[in-house]
Amino acid sequence: MKVDEILKPDCIIERLEAETKEDALKKMSAILLAKGYVKDSFPAAILEREKFYPSGLPMEGHKIAIPHTDAEHVNQSVILFARLAKPLEFSSMGDPDEKIQVQLISMFALKEKKQIGLLLEVLINAYSDNSVLDTLLHAASAKEMYDTLFKVVGSQMKE
Repeated sequence: MKVDEILKPDCIIERLEAETKEDALKKMSAILLAKGYVKDSFPAAILEREKFYPSGLPMEGHKIAIPHTDAEHVNQSVILFARLAKPLEFSSMGDPDEKIQVQLISMFALKEKKQIGLLLEVLINAYSDNSVLDTLLHAASAKEMYDTLFKVVGSQMKE
């Protein structure tokens, strides 16, 4: 799997308006569905998975969520990245009772089940650097966000 196969310039949302995490996930899922990357079952599946397996990363500094669901709901592998207009409350990946304020969401859809753990590890490593999240949070454009993601995620995938 190569970064240019799953990260697309048209899958970067510079400013997503959402009232709740569910609203954000629905809107992001609808984009993937409209572009044909996922099946009709994807939006409900991502919401259901979020209930039982929260996606907020509990790290120092800026917070990000990495929601995903099973490969059976995917037509073509892709990452959809969104910067939220305002932070939203997500439950922490490690402790569902811990609530964190997230302003960045990196939703991914992978066609091959065996790749999910690998990409999750790549993304967690990439987003562990607070300076990366700071750059994404303050980027002037979707293109700048894309370029940052391409460089950082791409470098993690080569290791």
